[in-house]
Amino acid sequence: MFKFKGISNEALKVIPVEENFFSKAAILYESIEIEGKDGADYYELGYQPVEKDLELQILDTNLVDEIMAWINGSGDMEYNGRVAKARFYSGYDVDRFVTLKKAQVSYIREPFWYKAQDSYIAATTTITNEGNIYSKPLVKLTGTGTVDITINGTRFKYTFTDPYVEIDCEKMTEKHNGLSRSRNIEMGLEYPKLNPGSNVVTLHSGTCTIQMMRKDRWL
Repeated sequence: MFKFKGISNEALKVIPVEENFFSKAAILYESIEIEGKDGADYYELGYQPVEKDLELQILDTNLVDEIMAWINGSGDMEYNGRVAKARFYSGYDVDRFVTLKKAQVSYIREPFWYKAQDSYIAATTTITNEGNIYSKPLVKLTGTGTVDITINGTRFKYTFTDPYVEIDCEKMTEKHNGLSRSRNIEMGLEYPKLNPGSNVVTLHSGTCTIQMMRKDRWL
């Protein structure tokens, strides 16, 4: 079973012919050849989106209009307890085969999967990334005064003017109730990342609770 936009394929009586949702994203890279040097230098620039084809069997032909509205545009795709942003942008035909219909659709998926049911987890002296690749978590700090924190080798300071702040390490933003608090933080060019497995969290000074969400990530 899979879900898209919060709706399961079973609810609309659609069956994927092959459940091939897991595919590793390709690494985007740049190669530079230097005169007089054998080979080339390679620079990794991040991960590319995943493009996939998906063949669907439509068991109830009366639901074709609802299905075409469902498999359209962007939304969260959920499979096997994980979720990723996906986009169905291409057109497709719905072909009749005796008592059922089939549709060959294609989609573009973001390179990483996250836990489908995610919530803030308290971090004490360590925090675990259960995935198989580094993650850029959402960090929630609740406290007062100025705190000095290191997360997996990345050290920063934050001064509270509100009860809490949410630091988005993916977007590199600091917000309270949607309002920027970038002036309150002392951070280098790199925001914290969590490697697969256990990561050390250290509160050097100050008083606050540290929670993280979106800490687990898979290719």
